[in-house]
Amino acid sequence: MKARPRALFRCDASPAIGAGHVTRCLALAEALAETGWCAEFSVARGTISMVPALAVGDFAVHELSSDKDEPAALRDYCPDGVDLFVVDHYQRDIQFEEACRGWAHQILVMDDATGRRHDCDILVDAAVSDRSAYEGGVPAQARLLLGPAYALVRRSFIEHRPRTLARRDGRAVNNILVSFGATDPSNVTSIALDALAGFAEHQSITIALSSRAPHLEGIRGKLCGRMRLVLDADMAALMTEADIGIGAAGASAFERAVLGLPSIIVTLSDNQRGIATMLTEAGAAIDAGRINKTLASRLGQITRTLIGDSGARVRMTEAATALVDGRGAQRLLIEIAGDARARDGANVRLSLAEKGDEDWLLQLQRAPQTRRYAKNPAVPTADEHAGWMARMLANPEVYLLIIEVDGEDTGCIRLDRVKNGLANAVFEISIAVCPNVHGRGIGSVALSLARRLQQNAVFEAEILPGNIASQRLFAAAGFRQVDATRYRQQSAQRQVLARW
Repeated sequence: MKARPRALFRCDASPAIGAGHVTRCLALAEALAETGWCAEFSVARGTISMVPALAVGDFAVHELSSDKDEPAALRDYCPDGVDLFVVDHYQRDIQFEEACRGWAHQILVMDDATGRRHDCDILVDAAVSDRSAYEGGVPAQARLLLGPAYALVRRSFIEHRPRTLARRDGRAVNNILVSFGATDPSNVTSIALDALAGFAEHQSITIALSSRAPHLEGIRGKLCGRMRLVLDADMAALMTEADIGIGAAGASAFERAVLGLPSIIVTLSDNQRGIATMLTEAGAAIDAGRINKTLASRLGQITRTLIGDSGARVRMTEAATALVDGRGAQRLLIEIAGDARARDGANVRLSLAEKGDEDWLLQLQRAPQTRRYAKNPAVPTADEHAGWMARMLANPEVYLLIIEVDGEDTGCIRLDRVKNGLANAVFEISIAVCPNVHGRGIGSVALSLARRLQQNAVFEAEILPGNIASQRLFAAAGFRQVDATRYRQQSAQRQVLARW
């Protein structure tokens, strides 16, 4: 059996910096592992105790020694190199990344527009949308993945999303969640509790912190009424139960947004300004500003107003879920998969379908060549197609992908997860290519990119007996007929990134 592609994450957590870097790395690591990657972490001592999920997950974790050259230590962990090296660390920049070149085939950096220079192939910053923030700071060929579409949230949040959104209907506020990060080193939680003391007889107030937070005893001393302190909590579950959230404008703000939690945010540092601006301008959150002597008063006033305005809460939910749809990891996986060449030299790549692709996809679905061998040969109406599109974009078990050839949309591939096996997920795959590119081998290249995206999955396709062209296409891609209409391709296990 061939080896799995290997990803190594370099990130840290501590009482001083919190757990945000590790949390978003875990979100990407989970997504990679689901598709067949081997994901590992390299962290400073103390990180595991800050983020217990590292210890209980399926990821190997290497603790770094402070007295050894770090790039050399990483090479010791992975002497054969890694296919993807992910760096999410404010104390690591271009010099560190250059020292890891050659050993790492691709370098992906997560940053927050800090102004540091990077040597990377991919840079992800969900907090800014302006490419000028990184002008001159990364190689010219680096791909910049910017804006909330690339916000990374762990799968547990995405799984909670449908049930959570169903209850965001303007019902009365019964539960307020206060969470300023795992450790809250600035002790903003204490200020928030002063602001909420007057609400504690009527609303439940849940305070979430790490058991390693430095101000725990002081927080315990402020608990009153229906306040409760929860340590090392399942944050997705707490956010699902909450009706209003109060927290920092950091990575957790994206978690609240994906669950549509009407939120009041406090900007704790300069690198959180981008997220705060983005959320408030979209109407997804209310910005209470920076920490100063009037913060408690502002928090109390905003909370009181929000409790009394059910319409505002519903509008915030709609804005938040439109801004952060939970598909950031899918988008990033597609970028990591990269592109390929058709036999005529055309560049072929995949992209995640968006709401703006609805009209174009409808025209593709209405093409006679598409409908001829579809399971449902009836031409969809615009309303039927719009409903179908909404369901596809909301379903985390579906990849609806656009096939791009030299930057032009030329077809689509759909991957529907039909079951999770013990070793391999099973996806039903379907493909439709525009008639004007038939005969160029585009479908074959697109299928190979889909396999690259989901290396560890079993692919199944339903092909009607008369569809000779599709039978040949799938047979050439390694699919084998298993009954009158079903074809199956086993997992690839490994397609070496350097050969892509």
